[in-house]
Amino acid sequence: MTLKINFALTLFLSGILLLASCNASKQSAAGNEPVATSIDSSRWVFTVQTINPQQGMNTQPNGLYSVIYKDGTLNVYLPYFGRAFSGADINQGRSALDFISKDFSVEKEQTGEGKWRIIFKPNDQRQVQSMTFVFYNNGSGSLDIIMTNRSPIGYRGIVSRSK
Repeated sequence: MTLKINFALTLFLSGILLLASCNASKQSAAGNEPVATSIDSSRWVFTVQTINPQQGMNTQPNGLYSVIYKDGTLNVYLPYFGRAFSGADINQGRSALDFISKDFSVEKEQTGEGKWRIIFKPNDQRQVQSMTFVFYNNGSGSLDIIMTNRSPIGYRGIVSRSK
């Protein structure tokens, strides 16, 4: 008798959990429409949560670092950890990833249901060759940067609508 009650209770709780998870995924898909709208309107903010240098360990930022894209302007404020090669502007007094660009090419494509890839190639920043963002409907995203005279670096974080 106890075995039947345990089985029935387990089945009942599994059903409740299944219904709750289905309900949460419906709410999450509807709640992330602003991500798609932000990307389509080219008004978004990518906020860094994890820094992934090519060598060394992943690290958490000790400040608020972000990339803001709106009104045809790319505002980049990111830390850099990595190796600088000859020709790198190491004495400029600020990070190579601290700049505002208005002269760039951009490629934007939706690569799947709820997934976008956006590639920026700044023409007015000689240290940055390309910045590749991948954004998801759930608000998560990544950024991989290829630089001219420095080792590549990646960032993971969240994307939200720019104000």
